[in-house]
Amino acid sequence: MELWSDYEGKTIAGVYPLERLIRPEGRSAFFNTSNGTGTPSVIRLTEAMNDEDEILACWKRVVELKQEHLVTIRRFGQTSLESVSLAFALMEPADGTLAEILKERPLTVAETREVAIGLAEALHALHSHGMSHGHVEPGNVLAVGEVVKLRSDCVRECVEDQEFVPAAEVERIKREDVQALARVLLQALTLDKTMPAGAKLAAPFDQIIPHGLAGTWGLHEIQTALTPPVFQAAPVKTLVPESVLTGVRTPALPTDPYASRRAHEPKAGRELHVRREQGRIDQVGRSLGFKMGVGVVSFLVLVLAWLYLPFGKQNAATPAAPTVVAANAPSARPIVVAPSPRLAAGTPAAADAETTPGFHVIAFTYNREAQAFAKVEAIRAKHPELNAQVFAPSTRPEFYVALGGTMSEAQAEAVKRLAHRDGMPRDTFVRRYGK
Repeated sequence: MELWSDYEGKTIAGVYPLERLIRPEGRSAFFNTSNGTGTPSVIRLTEAMNDEDEILACWKRVVELKQEHLVTIRRFGQTSLESVSLAFALMEPADGTLAEILKERPLTVAETREVAIGLAEALHALHSHGMSHGHVEPGNVLAVGEVVKLRSDCVRECVEDQEFVPAAEVERIKREDVQALARVLLQALTLDKTMPAGAKLAAPFDQIIPHGLAGTWGLHEIQTALTPPVFQAAPVKTLVPESVLTGVRTPALPTDPYASRRAHEPKAGRELHVRREQGRIDQVGRSLGFKMGVGVVSFLVLVLAWLYLPFGKQNAATPAAPTVVAANAPSARPIVVAPSPRLAAGTPAAADAETTPGFHVIAFTYNREAQAFAKVEAIRAKHPELNAQVFAPSTRPEFYVALGGTMSEAQAEAVKRLAHRDGMPRDTFVRRYGK
């Protein structure tokens, strides 16, 4: 059989009918197939030349990665057709490529940012697991639904070998992937493959692209530049003397249990289908109004009286264990949180920003406070940049391990991506608490 088009109408491995030839690529070709069940898929056929074991091993490692910005390989294997030995990979179909979009227009800064985040995460996963890509270009940047993905069937092993692949060669290969990423971002913004003279790029690409092309930045620097800074809310002032509140963790505002919606973000290009979240307005708990306001004032008066009246001074030597009662609890039962013995003196049990409405990144949930504090201490020791805290937003015995404090939704999504990069659970989520 001399032409790949001659394979149309044949069946591979007794399961996958080869429908239309999408494109040939040297000793490989891509076909549409129905997967034998009507599910649309793309199948790659590669003529084996004594390297099929290496090809199949790379595909196996891609499957095990389960990285959301790498095209999913559903099945792979080895077969033969008319005495020709073939390796095949069954993949999810794409809705389009970046190259197709750039034939019509450049991307906006927001669209380019989404592309950059996805490609950087995909390359980081490959490099950290001993693989390289080698083909980062607009034609291999795909849109699958609303997610930007990098083609995954062309990856290669990139592991140091003292005899054949020294460490310097591994670093060179990885650096070429990063430089190729910078070229893709430059093309996305300007449609040019080289930096135009006097070009002024929008931040953060005014730093990412020049440093990436020069090889002076790696993926870590690029991902850091793509992640907006997280700003902590200012501490909440109170009339209660600081000595009373020392070591006490202030519980967060209660929330409606159904308030888990995300705010609207613009879609990054109709054709590219860059991922976005559907906007909805968070609905949170009801105000308790005047009655609870009176309760707060009464509590403060009692505390001041205890400290400054003679009776309070006489008993100051043996103070009772401090407690905090939530002023706007959703029921008559107050939230009472005692200081945890696991925290060292002077260490805040939770961020001051807990009392400020905003978005939180939740990584773990525990029914016992001690377990939550233990997990926070472990994360702080290994990843201090995540600013792990214990967060108790309801009257139920639930203690959350939150990352980054209270912030805007965009900042929370950035922290979640950083947490995923640092190995936090993939089900880490963003949720708004407070009014």
